[in-house]
Amino acid sequence: MEYRILTGNGSIRWVEERTYIQRDDEGNVTHYQGIVVDITERKEAQEMLEIQRELGIALNSTWNLQSMLNLVLDACLRVKEIDAGGIYLKDELLDQINLVAYRGLSPEFVKKIYAYRADSPEAKQVWTEKPVYKLSFFAEEMADLLRKEKITAIAVIPMKHRGEVIGSLNFASHTVDRIPQNIRNFLESIALQVVNHIAPIRIEADFI
Repeated sequence: MEYRILTGNGSIRWVEERTYIQRDDEGNVTHYQGIVVDITERKEAQEMLEIQRELGIALNSTWNLQSMLNLVLDACLRVKEIDAGGIYLKDELLDQINLVAYRGLSPEFVKKIYAYRADSPEAKQVWTEKPVYKLSFFAEEMADLLRKEKITAIAVIPMKHRGEVIGSLNFASHTVDRIPQNIRNFLESIALQVVNHIAPIRIEADFI
């Protein structure tokens, strides 16, 4: 039997209850022995695999870029530790990066991070070659914005296509102080999955 419990520190854990029959030397039942096993990590892994599967099906059903971006954000925000996110894409014509979709961010915060010149110091903080998970990565101005937004943990995941960064997935939490490793793996897998859908649309748009 599997069910959830509320622990003493207020967190919710999945557990599995297992019961074993104990017998004497003659095979008679003497008593029952039960144990409770924490299966939270297994349940979370199953849930994230299901999210990826459903997202893949949804992405295959549309060629609309904005719909794809919204699907990605909605899928990732199903993970309880993540409650905000945004996606940046580069505007080659204007040579800037734009926040093209977002969730869980205040209007004031969005106004300040909505667009950056591609070669600006600010852009380099949301347009990285490798994933970033530390708030200490950011310069003081950006760090101050994050503090005012009460963001306590971040994940910046580059989306690469043929060696070029074409966008970034940016996620945040207001409730945990770090993004757990299993969720980092999940987000990086999502970035690999999504870029194969976004890149063809961007390439097609460049030729129109």
